[in-house]
Amino acid sequence: MTGPGVNVAALSAPLLGFALTLVLVRVLVPKARRYGMVDRPAAGRKDSGSGTPTIGGLAIVAGLALTGLLAQFASQVHPAFWAGLCLIALTGTLDDLFDLQPTIKFAAQIAAALLMVYWGGLQLHTLGKLVSDQPLLLGHLTVPLTVFAVIGVVNAINLCDGADGLGGGLVFIAVFWIALMSALSSSTGTLELSLGMLGCIAAFLAHNMRSPWRSRAAVFLGDAGSLSLGFALAWLTVSAAQPQTPLFAPVTAIWLVAIPISDTIVCMSRRLLKGQNPFRADRTHLHHILIDLGMSVGAAVALIHLIAFVLAAAGVAGWALQVQEHHMFYTAMAVFALYILLVQIGLHRVSAAQMAGVHKI
Repeated sequence: MTGPGVNVAALSAPLLGFALTLVLVRVLVPKARRYGMVDRPAAGRKDSGSGTPTIGGLAIVAGLALTGLLAQFASQVHPAFWAGLCLIALTGTLDDLFDLQPTIKFAAQIAAALLMVYWGGLQLHTLGKLVSDQPLLLGHLTVPLTVFAVIGVVNAINLCDGADGLGGGLVFIAVFWIALMSALSSSTGTLELSLGMLGCIAAFLAHNMRSPWRSRAAVFLGDAGSLSLGFALAWLTVSAAQPQTPLFAPVTAIWLVAIPISDTIVCMSRRLLKGQNPFRADRTHLHHILIDLGMSVGAAVALIHLIAFVLAAAGVAGWALQVQEHHMFYTAMAVFALYILLVQIGLHRVSAAQMAGVHKI
């Protein structure tokens, strides 16, 4: 999976990815409108306009593949990655077009995860030294927990992608730190793929994030994009935590994806406690809370990105300073507890404001 070194062509991956994805977005937008591949959000769920092309994910996947070929790193990434990525992207595209049953989407995710495990050889053999100086070996649970982790990351990115720029930005932040750690460690296998992803995601965000020059997103990721980015991020983190050539400990990955994982766990847990479908759409995600408290969509997304960046930076700092893994884990759990508390306070204030509005009427 790793090459002898980072060549000049590979270092051009961010620029190549950016340029190719920009072109692909422009090419795919009119085709998306022609074939009805546009967003039709459920009422009250997404904080974005309707009728927006959902081809961002296809542009990113195609742009990354072309970048890998032109920057000469495609062959250094295991074929299982490209096969799994294509499977996820195809399933997501069909879902964007025809609204597939959840069981079909989960089956595709399981298949992609199994490709990673059995063909790609990527498995979580240990959770690291989470609670003591001794590593927690998974043994017979290696395969099921690896599959569970992959599906968890894939769906966390998918579920948090409910506001312009949010999902793509969170993945960009995580991949940025992985690229930095890879560069500092000369880990070319993850570095080249990470650099290519950064360029492709940046081009998508140029069309997706709100700004003074863009009041709404011009394109969305679609399920093809959020699921594909989740799979690519899962591949990078599992690959980086391999015991043979570890880039970072599993606990570092927790910090890299702290916001999407925390948001997903809290939202799903709340729904399950209410006896609801954990995938039921509602307005209890972090970005919904911030928006319902009066923040603009752009400001809410920027704040979440800032928090995600700081948390990931803390995890990378712990990696760089060689802080003991169980100390980083306990700190992460303390941050998670604080997150739960702040979300509960936010939901209470939203509910109080809504009740006050009803009484005024």
